[in-house]
Amino acid sequence: MTIPLRRTRCRRRILAAGTAAMTLTALGSASAAVPRNSAMISLTCDGHTAPRSPVAISPPLGIRSRHTTVRGTLLLDHCFSPDGSADRLRSAAVDLGLSGTASCSGAHDVTGSGYVTWYATPDRTGRPVGRSTLGVRRPHADTWSAATPLPAIAVRTGTLAGHTVTVGAVGTPAALHCSTWGLRSLSGAFWVTVHPGS
Repeated sequence: MTIPLRRTRCRRRILAAGTAAMTLTALGSASAAVPRNSAMISLTCDGHTAPRSPVAISPPLGIRSRHTTVRGTLLLDHCFSPDGSADRLRSAAVDLGLSGTASCSGAHDVTGSGYVTWYATPDRTGRPVGRSTLGVRRPHADTWSAATPLPAIAVRTGTLAGHTVTVGAVGTPAALHCSTWGLRSLSGAFWVTVHPGS
């Protein structure tokens, strides 16, 4: 892949990220802000849930708010570093666990953590080149809903420590029927940007 092509893909990815929307029931909420200046982004990746292994929601989301846990594995691919600070990172696997008081319409008091294994090759092949520990940046101040950005996730330790992760996702058809049938799991695609500052 030539450098000009990669830059074009990066620009397309940033433009797509700026117009992407997500709901709480698709790993967050709507219109997470993406820095307009690519120099402010340390890493951008495409992602998806693991094949045949959707993110589990327990108990299922419904109309009434109750304590809910979300756990699953997310896969990152096509990672690119606009500012050159994370050039060696090409793909990753993320084990994520979040909990909070949630319903189909929103969530609050969200806490959680995640563990990222980074690879220098596509598709998570070869030996890992880094590991990161993630945490919700302000667990008691953030509220998730369809009208507010996904609370930022901080890289607490390891690779890219001190950075902030912003996630956006595309809602699944199942998520649209949450209030009618409940929602037990999530699957789909999303985008990730990592930028300095926690």
